Amino acid sequence: MAFDSKYAKALRLPVIAAMAAGLAAAASAPFSDYLTRLGMDLTLPLASALETGAAAEADIALVLIDEVTHNSPPFSEIPDVAWTPHLADVFQAVDAGGPKVMGLDMIFQKTLSTRELIPGFDRPFLRAIAASARPGRLVLAEVRLSENAITPYQGQILAAGIDNIRSVQIIPDTDNVIRRHPPQFDRVDGTVTPSFAAELAKRAGAPNAANDEPFLIDFSTPVNSIPAYRVADLYACAQAGRTDIFEAFKDKIVLIGTSLDVEDRHVAANRFVEDRQPVILSVDCGVVEEAPKAPPRGTVPGVLIEALAANTLLHESAPEMLPRRVSFGVSAAIFALLGLVFFRLQPVVGVILFVLAAGLIWLAGALALSAGTVTPVLAWAGGGAVMFTAVYSYRTFLEDQEKRWIRHAFQHYLSPALVDQLAENPDSLRLGGERRRAAVLFVDMAGFSKLTGELVDQPQVLAAKLNSFLSAVADAIDEHQGYVDKFIGDAVMGVWGAPVELDNIEASAARATLVCKKAVERLSQESKREFGMRAGLSVGDVIAGNLGSRDRFNYSVVGDSVNIAARLEPLSKDYGTSILADADFAAALGDEFILRPVDIVILRGRSDYSHLHEIVGLRSEMTPGGVSMAAEYTRAVELFRNRQFDEAAAIFAKWKNADKLSALYHQRASAFAASPPDRNWNGSLTAS
Repeated sequence: MAFDSKYAKALRLPVIAAMAAGLAAAASAPFSDYLTRLGMDLTLPLASALETGAAAEADIALVLIDEVTHNSPPFSEIPDVAWTPHLADVFQAVDAGGPKVMGLDMIFQKTLSTRELIPGFDRPFLRAIAASARPGRLVLAEVRLSENAITPYQGQILAAGIDNIRSVQIIPDTDNVIRRHPPQFDRVDGTVTPSFAAELAKRAGAPNAANDEPFLIDFSTPVNSIPAYRVADLYACAQAGRTDIFEAFKDKIVLIGTSLDVEDRHVAANRFVEDRQPVILSVDCGVVEEAPKAPPRGTVPGVLIEALAANTLLHESAPEMLPRRVSFGVSAAIFALLGLVFFRLQPVVGVILFVLAAGLIWLAGALALSAGTVTPVLAWAGGGAVMFTAVYSYRTFLEDQEKRWIRHAFQHYLSPALVDQLAENPDSLRLGGERRRAAVLFVDMAGFSKLTGELVDQPQVLAAKLNSFLSAVADAIDEHQGYVDKFIGDAVMGVWGAPVELDNIEASAARATLVCKKAVERLSQESKREFGMRAGLSVGDVIAGNLGSRDRFNYSVVGDSVNIAARLEPLSKDYGTSILADADFAAALGDEFILRPVDIVILRGRSDYSHLHEIVGLRSEMTPGGVSMAAEYTRAVELFRNRQFDEAAAIFAKWKNADKLSALYHQRASAFAASPPDRNWNGSLTAS
């Protein structure tokens, strides 16, 4: 492990603080302002739905030349340049309705009113312009992108006056989407002129229309709250003398412009809002062609953008971005909270949390926008994604190094459940060496030498048989929460209590060994070859840890109980038993196990006596006859050790032909009955 996982975990809070501060600084920096405005587009649909407002309360109205107007007489019968006398009638009728100010968002650069064409043709239109402009109720549009401005023709300029002409150019963001509006423009000659929308708002009484900084347009204003009328309809009303229709324009800002399929259309911040197109109101002033259902459009008319900009200034409803210090603080809190949670959750749960957090950020952004504040929702969501990636990368490459090492080291020796437990609690594993109480099992294949001789010319078959045996033993150890320490030829060493601490290690080891016995018996029957297993079990303190050379080592245990288990396993052959356990191991087993005493011996390498026991089986799985036999056998051993040799021999005689251990005791009891051992005898089956 190249990096200390504990040290990595100790650095969590500093890492979260540093990352949160860095992401918050980025989210609140000037270079993120565009992302903040872009995020406004995503929150606008919900913010618009939260807005309330009725058309009757609107302070702005639209008069639009649309496709229906183009297709309605008299406009359908003449070219656009010849519309001015008819537009004059509409102008005069609207002005008579008493608007605060009118804005003509159309530029007529050419005229038929020349000596060569039709002198005086535009006189009615010019008179209408002059009548409205003189008291300051009319503003004409121009576009000044360079020294060569696009302006109305000279006759209109003279009729309106130079002070009633303002620039209408729209300045999009870098993605060509309209979100802001400049209240003024710098002219080439160094002077400053108010924008078209700012001039209209100023004349309508807006208190702060003369600001010099671009402002965010309030696109959350429902478009259907701004009434729109068709020029063709209003012309019919003017011709019919329906002055009552034009009372709808009283005390309003009226913008006259186009709402055509291709002309003067722009992508705006409300591009994701469903109802973003002007809704033309129906007026009954004669037979007018019904408007066909317009196809969905991603753009809106320029005159609507000017209307929303003027409305924003008029009501001082321009959305404001969070102050940078506030944005930094809120952003840092959000990122720090996400970081803390991500460090505690698994990646899949973290993904779900991130999606939920993104949804909450979007909802909060929409609510804030409806209240007039633009929050950096994209920076927050993007920063959350960066925090997610960084946290789980940190965990994977630094904190979880130890977990990966543990999984790699133990996946072939422990059950998956224990590997997971150990990986989640690596502190429970001390690889440098520690004292543990552990149960140790040694198992080998009884009859392996005979099987090897029979299959000496069939190595593949022999290997398959051996692997089947080893797999059965290893599976049983895994299933009972043990650790497969090593394979030694035809033998397996299993451990309980290390590397994972367990309760009732003796019972788990005993159950696993009994399962091994059954599995091996089944394999022997299936292969039609006689082989079995011998096992030794012991329990006690061991030293557990990485053992081996500097370059090659593995996790293992050493200690007295390991040696005892290794000595007991071959002794089973001498006694004709399958599973031998020492006294400490046997004493820890409950009544659920059927045991029988075997012998009292001095094991090789030891100086004290060891009491050996055979684990016969689980009480719940044995027949009443088997349980009764084990109990009677145990009574016979007690008689034997109490020097009642004749009575013991009589009992052992019942099973001497079927049970090797009973036969050994019968033989020894009979011999002792004839020639008793000396008084220092300790009850051992063997006289040594």
